[in-house]
Amino acid sequence: MGHGESVSITVVQKIAALDGTQPAELDPPLYEAIDTDALDALFRPADAEGGSSVRIEFTYNGYSVLVCGPDDVRVDPINQSPESTEDAPT
Repeated sequence: MGHGESVSITVVQKIAALDGTQPAELDPPLYEAIDTDALDALFRPADAEGGSSVRIEFTYNGYSVLVCGPDDVRVDPINQSPESTEDAPT
């Protein structure tokens, strides 16, 4: 993602890319799942100069999101165990 983008924009872009969709088409929007203003404030590049140890992890739209810094955002699909899918209605 582009240098200097907000963390919330980076999260949305990464999830949209994994889903094969446009960021604006994600449902629900990220701001309904987490306070995006607070997320961005925690990881402003100017605030990261001191080597902050802030780390945020949350789930959104079937993904585990780990933010360790403004340029360190990891998004991984949440894997369902075989037990959780066996009892699912077909």
